[in-house]
Amino acid sequence: MATSIWLTFSSSSKAYAQVDGLASYYTAHTPSACYGYEDHGVMIAAASEAIFNNGAACGLYYQVTCKSGTNAGTPFPCWGSGAVVVKNVDRCPDGCRSTIDLSQEAFASIADPNSGVINISYQQHVQNYCYCYYYYFEIQSSALRSLR
Repeated sequence: MATSIWLTFSSSSKAYAQVDGLASYYTAHTPSACYGYEDHGVMIAAASEAIFNNGAACGLYYQVTCKSGTNAGTPFPCWGSGAVVVKNVDRCPDGCRSTIDLSQEAFASIADPNSGVINISYQQHVQNYCYCYYYYFEIQSSALRSLR
């Protein structure tokens, strides 16, 4: 007769500082600087060169929070929760004045698109990844055998 035991250990926590910046929006286009013609949904963004860092930001998630408008035309553009999580899939084009260029859908979820550019805070967002270690033990004939 054998008795089986499964043990799972996991760990994933890291805090990132919030940084202030500007966000605008764009019509997502392909190919993207990170993934070519792969579709990564609509909650996506293009990062300024400072964030993009020669592609190091590809695939990273950012929580972007609307803080205020940048012009008198739309003084209070933020709405809803004012925050959205986006995946960085691209690099802002040369001359981009925003810190993060959000997809139209992502921008519209936190602010009035008529505002064009908004003041934001942003921080890297860790998705719920599981860095798990699984151990399987089988107890048989008074012997403990570890299978990994």
